[in-house]
Amino acid sequence: MELFMLYAITASLFFSIFTFIAKYVISRKMSSFISFVYMQGILIVVLFPVMTYLLVPSEIFLPPAEVIPYAYVSGVTSIIAYLLMYYGLSRYDASLAVPVLGVKPVFVIPLSFFLLNEFYGYDTVLWILVAMVGAIMTTWDETVGIRRLFSLKNKALLIFSASALLYAAGNIAVKPAMRLVSSFNFLIWRELGWFGTLLVLSPVLFREGDWECLKGEWRRALVVVLLAIIAQYFAYVLMFYSLGFSVQISEGLSGSQGIFAAAMGFLLSKTRSLMALERHGNRIYLVRMLGALMIMFGIYNLSYSFDQTVS
Repeated sequence: MELFMLYAITASLFFSIFTFIAKYVISRKMSSFISFVYMQGILIVVLFPVMTYLLVPSEIFLPPAEVIPYAYVSGVTSIIAYLLMYYGLSRYDASLAVPVLGVKPVFVIPLSFFLLNEFYGYDTVLWILVAMVGAIMTTWDETVGIRRLFSLKNKALLIFSASALLYAAGNIAVKPAMRLVSSFNFLIWRELGWFGTLLVLSPVLFREGDWECLKGEWRRALVVVLLAIIAQYFAYVLMFYSLGFSVQISEGLSGSQGIFAAAMGFLLSKTRSLMALERHGNRIYLVRMLGALMIMFGIYNLSYSFDQTVS
C-alpha cells in the first residue's frame, strides 16, 4: 500500500471522529447549529494557519494566483456541504451520516455522462448501485420502515447525499491545486474562501437567535469545538495530500469512513459516555456496518474502474 493510500484511510478516521464531536456539540453544547458553524469558522481562520506554522513553518506563504480560484471553489462548495451536514446531524445519528457522506465518487460518473457525454461502462453502473444500496442500508433504524427506506421520504439519505455531492464538487478543484502548492498551504487559503462565503451568507443565515446562542454558549462549547477543529485539520491535510496523487483512488478509500463510524457508534452505544448520543440494538449497527462495507466495496471498485478507463 502506497503512503498516499494510508493517508486517505487515516483522513477518513479523523473525519469520522470530527463528525461525532460535531454531533455532540450540536446536541449538547450549542442550541443552534448555525452558531456552531460561525464559531467553527472564526476559530479555523485563526487556528489552521497557527497549526500549520507550528508543524511546517515553511508552508506559510502567499500562493500563486492560479491557486486562488481552486481554493474558493473548494471553499464555497464545502461551506454549503457543511451547512447541510450540520442540519442533518441536528436530526440524525453520526453513524448514519458519515457512511452516506462517503458516497462522493458516485456523483462523478453521472455528471460526466450528462455534462460531458462520457460513459465508462456498465460495470461502473453496477458499483454505483452497490454503493447506493449500502448508503440506504446505513439510514435504517427502529423508526424507519422498509417502504420509507427506499423512497423519497428517506430525508436522511437525501440530506447527506446532497452534502456528499457538494463535497465531491469541491474535491475536484483540489488535484490541480496540489500541482502548485502543498496540502498545508492550500488548506489555509481554502478555509479563507470557506469563511468568506460564510460571511457573505450572514444576512440570510445568521439570525438574532443564533447571535444570542453564540454569545451565551461559546464558552462551554470551546474545548469540544477545539477538539473538533484539530480532527478536522488532520482530516483535510491528509486527504488533500492523497487527492494530489489520485482523486479516484483517494475518494475510493474515503469510503472507509463509514466503517469507522459504524464501529464508533456501536462502541459508544455500549458505554455511559456523554458522547453516546445514539443507542440502537445490535441489529441496527450490524446493518449499518454491512451498508458501510458495501459503500467501501462499491466506491473503491467504482473509483478503480474509473481510474483505469481514463488512464
